[in-house]
Amino acid sequence: MARDLLFEVGCEELPARFIEPALRSLAEEAERAFREADLTFEEIRTLGTPRRLTLLVAGLSERQPDRVEEIQGPPRRIAFDPEGKPTPAALGFARKQGVDLSEIRIKKTPRGEYLFVERKIPGRATREILPEILTELLKRLSFPKRMRWGDQDFAFARPIRWLVVLYGEETIPLEVAGVKAGRLTRGHRFLAPQPLEIGHPRAYRDILHRAYVLVDPEERVSRTREEVLKAAREAGGFPEEDEDLLRENAHLVEYPFALAGRFPREYLELPEALIVTAMREHQRYFAVRDAEGRLLPVFVAVNNNRPRHPEILREGHERVLKARLEDARFYWQRDLEVPLAERVQELSGVVYHTRLGTLADKTERLRSLCGYLAGLWFPEKKELAQRAAELSKADLVTEVVGEFPTLQGEMGRIYALKDGEPPEVAEALLEQYLPRGAEERVAETPVGIVLSVADKADTVGAFFAVGERPTGASDPYGLRRAAYGLLRTVLRHGLELSLRDLFTFVLWLLERQGFFREDKEEVLEEILGFVRRRLEGELVAMGFPQDEVRAVLRVGADDPTEALARLSALHAVRESPDFAALAVAFKRVMNMVKKLEQNYQVREDLFGEPEEKILWEAYLRVKEEVEPLLSERRYEAALRAFTTLKEPIDRFFDRVFVMVEDQALRENRLALLQSLARLFLRVADLSELDLSEYTG
Repeated sequence: MARDLLFEVGCEELPARFIEPALRSLAEEAERAFREADLTFEEIRTLGTPRRLTLLVAGLSERQPDRVEEIQGPPRRIAFDPEGKPTPAALGFARKQGVDLSEIRIKKTPRGEYLFVERKIPGRATREILPEILTELLKRLSFPKRMRWGDQDFAFARPIRWLVVLYGEETIPLEVAGVKAGRLTRGHRFLAPQPLEIGHPRAYRDILHRAYVLVDPEERVSRTREEVLKAAREAGGFPEEDEDLLRENAHLVEYPFALAGRFPREYLELPEALIVTAMREHQRYFAVRDAEGRLLPVFVAVNNNRPRHPEILREGHERVLKARLEDARFYWQRDLEVPLAERVQELSGVVYHTRLGTLADKTERLRSLCGYLAGLWFPEKKELAQRAAELSKADLVTEVVGEFPTLQGEMGRIYALKDGEPPEVAEALLEQYLPRGAEERVAETPVGIVLSVADKADTVGAFFAVGERPTGASDPYGLRRAAYGLLRTVLRHGLELSLRDLFTFVLWLLERQGFFREDKEEVLEEILGFVRRRLEGELVAMGFPQDEVRAVLRVGADDPTEALARLSALHAVRESPDFAALAVAFKRVMNMVKKLEQNYQVREDLFGEPEEKILWEAYLRVKEEVEPLLSERRYEAALRAFTTLKEPIDRFFDRVFVMVEDQALRENRLALLQSLARLFLRVADLSELDLSEYTG
């Protein structure tokens, strides 16, 4: 009979950022461990707060199933003599396995006939193996950092203070880092600090709830949201929407209590981004706005305790925030003393990378790249784009950005507007860093688009040039994010761009500055392969099937927007009635020509079968029809025109033998197929499509 399992690890307060990854890791490792142990279960669930990580397993089987183990012995030729009598080898094998000779079986293997014994191994009881499973589980948990404490050799995210292991109503003996498991958990540190006895895993959540512990992270996030909203409304406003800040606060407490406070209105003279960031990053406070979206001199703080005297706690929060805002005002006023343009000269003293020079060197490259890209896309904005490039990194040496690095770009925009720079230049200083994440918007203004793409192209090209490629999960310079951001921006705005030309220019700029002396072509191919893989991932993320993406990129990935146009056409036409049969026919064509190393020329005078001439004439008609369509990137219309070739291709393969002995005739037929393939490959390699549902 199956029973429920409760495994709680109580510890010193975990950092908020540790909790969600740890719970994911706990669930994954638990599932793997139970499957490896051949234990069945109904459901695995993880719960957690800053003081505990908990595993709940519903319906965990009570024992492993019995299994049969087959033990191989000596070869038959050694185990028996020519008369069939057992030799000492056979007798010794039987004796070692504790069986009678009659229980030994002879089986054929790829290496010949061998002796075998089958032994039934009874499954172990779950209660017996749980201690070793759970101990190993703790060792496998993933944390950004681990620590040791006292004289313990065991490493964990924070010191372990208590353990609960219940299998049904039974306590499972377990000791980790000097802590013995029992059935006693602990409630809220301040509101219910007394030990709590758990009688059964199913009672766990309710018992903790009564002790002011919301152990379900999603329930705690929901409660935090309600508390923050209530406090903000009582103060006359609405909290700033910030899901990351909400989840961080929820993972800092076991039972959230929100409290609104106020700060002097005079600080509203500071830039809103600076006020909000000072509250968010230093204090984890929520900003509050009125119904029109204007920032109010109000904040909401989330506490892990229900205060007896809220006014005292409020005053404490207000006092701390006032000091933070005063610091922010000091940095802001100091920054305003020096125009942004004058700070550009300071960049020559800031190292970008030890092998890539300074931020001044990067700025110089960005100016050239912006001139290049603006010339391609927005020639009338070239001067503005180059001005934006000149100022792009200047805010990195301001005091505000030094204190609040996440405001890079945002403060550049604010300072540029203060200095009277063109609004398009100022906006580009912010947009250069977009998108920061998968869900964030890309740059929208022409100057911002140019600077954003230039910055990301330079980042990818520069670090590849000095050998700093991403490896496995390691990507310290954010090159994958930069490549994705570049591609999203280009695709979002439908911009034509040769990736080869762009990165050739990037490497040339680095070479001119003396930072790159390797084989340029080899590094260029590495970069293009890296970006192409990101393009494949981006197109799949947009909802296109993997095989369609592969079919399109196989014939060209240099211009992402053009590749997307071909992909969209292929996706639209694929559902048409004739297309699947055409793809099957094209696959037959590609199977004949894909390994040919020589291009042959068609000679009409060598056509020996009517089907050859019919196919050739059909090809010429379609080629004449689709050439202008391909030039105009009307790929869907071109693909639909291709479908008329399906019948003559099938007739050709049904009645014409290609690989005849006559060399001239054979090469002419291959030349005909090569012509067809070249035409199709202007759009996609249809042989890459998964046609199993059509071909069986």
